[in-house]
Amino acid sequence: MKKLTQIALTALLFVGITATAQTQLKKGSVTYSMTMPNMTEEMAAMGESTITVHFDDKNQATDMSMMGGMMLMKTIVPIENKKDSKMTMEVMGMKYEITDVGEEASKKSNGLTDLDNAKEVIYDKKDTKEIVGFKCYKATITMNDDSKSVFYVTEAITPPAGTSNSKVKLSGYPLEITVQTPQGEMNMKATKFVKETPADAFKVGEGFTKITMEEFQKQMGGM
Repeated sequence: MKKLTQIALTALLFVGITATAQTQLKKGSVTYSMTMPNMTEEMAAMGESTITVHFDDKNQATDMSMMGGMMLMKTIVPIENKKDSKMTMEVMGMKYEITDVGEEASKKSNGLTDLDNAKEVIYDKKDTKEIVGFKCYKATITMNDDSKSVFYVTEAITPPAGTSNSKVKLSGYPLEITVQTPQGEMNMKATKFVKETPADAFKVGEGFTKITMEEFQKQMGGM
């Protein structure tokens, strides 16, 4: 369970990088399929994982489903006030709201994202592909530890921009992301885009028990 939580947080981190760009389409939802080609048989048996990013001119929310829906994670990040960020987790019927996620979000340059550790981005506009109807081109980000992440970005879609001290910013919205994690290579590719967001996209549901991240990790460590 600890490994799954780490994978989920890594995925949310890189999908959240999209909030560094300027906006053209000001509202929408993008759904990604997440795969790990080198995952263990045990993790592969846990089923498909999907991530949906919702955005408007004030908020960005990310819904993640793992283990065939047995593990659900949601983050809600107000663009102008990261201290009001929220995170919920539903694990095997148990529902938690992480109470201190806003404190951590406010420490970062852009909500739950962190491009401060990136030293350069190189674009290759000759390397293109079409994803969910949008033409995308390649962007390779090199981090300070020399690890590389490959993005295919479109300039037609970008969620609202937040303030960022990072010198590295993407020129568009990633519809495909490939990153290296301690658990192996992770790939996220968009499978659907819609111009509307659900009515409850930026709301926390009912029935969640409030808990700190440390308390949550301790509790999940026993599973």
